[in-house]
Amino acid sequence: MPNLMLGVMAKEGAKARFRSFHLSLQASAPSAGSSGTGHQIMTSSLGSGASASFAEAAAASVGSSTGTPMPFPPALFRAASNSTADVDNQKSAHNLYAGLFDGIIDAIEFGFNMYRQSAGLVDVRIQAATAIGGRLQGPALDPLIARAPSVAGWVGWHAMVRDAVAKGMERQWSALANSVTVPGLPWYPAFVAFPAPMAPPTPNIPTPFIALPHDAMATSVQNLKTAMCSALHGSLAYHTEFFDSIATGLQLPLQMWKTSQMVALVLGRGPVPTFAPPYVPVGPVVGGMTLPGPHINL
Repeated sequence: MPNLMLGVMAKEGAKARFRSFHLSLQASAPSAGSSGTGHQIMTSSLGSGASASFAEAAAASVGSSTGTPMPFPPALFRAASNSTADVDNQKSAHNLYAGLFDGIIDAIEFGFNMYRQSAGLVDVRIQAATAIGGRLQGPALDPLIARAPSVAGWVGWHAMVRDAVAKGMERQWSALANSVTVPGLPWYPAFVAFPAPMAPPTPNIPTPFIALPHDAMATSVQNLKTAMCSALHGSLAYHTEFFDSIATGLQLPLQMWKTSQMVALVLGRGPVPTFAPPYVPVGPVVGGMTLPGPHINL
């Protein structure tokens, strides 16, 4: 089955959502007799080393020179004016946030697909053919996202934004994974009448992930945004809009993945207590369990 594919769909979805807020940048050109430093991007609760501005050089541009702002869209921000300083500021802000969107969404895709390689169901019980209960268990998602090639080299405030997204994703996906359960599915038809005292490890009937009940609201836009905001150490300019947009971009690809991803190779086994040949040559599995393993990596 396919990996979680975010790519262009998620990136453009996130950017379209960000544009929907119609954000206009503050004027960056200083008034006569003053010196500007540019609009602040990030202030950190961990120290001044993580602070930066959109275009510090643009703030030094004074006078009546003008330029042509980027059209909105595709620009992510509206320019404060057509002064050279504000046009430069708009381009800098657009390029910076576009880079954040692209790098972080690539990192989420990378981290989640690494997670899939070892995540699987645990604590599923088996009675005859029926599997019930359990939860999805896998490695922590946040370090997998943070180590993705697109963001692994980020430092300073870039790393703080990356880590806030990663920790928010980990918190909410863990909540979803813990809510996953098998709703009494007939996964092991051979276990209804098995001709042995113990049924050996047997794979389940492959089932779409979407068929397993789970708390889909754990990864809703609002809950993901809230988790990312709470994990941010500092204050990123337009951070609520940014995290809202990241969460929005994930929704459709994630739903598509749930529909196409099969839960497979869930090995079940268990005793057949009524097996007593020659009088009772077959019997149902009672009190069976599944074996741990990767179950969403095909």
